[in-house]
Amino acid sequence: MDETTKAVIERITRSYPTPQPIPSGHEACIFYDCARLTPNELARLAAEAVGHLHEDAFDVALGIAYQGILFAAALAGGREVAILQADGKISGSDLKGKKVIVVDDVVLSGKRVLDAEKKAAACGAVVVGYACIIDRSDGAFGSMEKPLWSAYQTNML
Repeated sequence: MDETTKAVIERITRSYPTPQPIPSGHEACIFYDCARLTPNELARLAAEAVGHLHEDAFDVALGIAYQGILFAAALAGGREVAILQADGKISGSDLKGKKVIVVDDVVLSGKRVLDAEKKAAACGAVVVGYACIIDRSDGAFGSMEKPLWSAYQTNML
């Protein structure tokens, strides 16, 4: 990770002296406020996460509401974008027969991306992997069949 990317991650990092509830329902002393990322920062982090992939590696970026949507748009890089809405419906691009990357802002247990994969598969998608800004899964995806690409990896602390 270069110094600029490191500075972006530091800017969105919130540290607390004692564990606080975070949106996932967990408690942590560190929270990553991805809603504060600018479009340029999202593009930089997308390149960090999936910039190494060949242009035909995926057709559609499926963003999980809410913060995953903006990152999916940046990650798509001109490809199609679909949205997994909070109500569980998928809107945007048709997923049937398409290679899809499921996108969220932060991955902890992986439950949200795995649930999104099931919904995408039910629409006929072929999920090729997952992408996020911050991977807090602490290696939990190491045994998964599909890769998790991220701009930054850390643990749950």
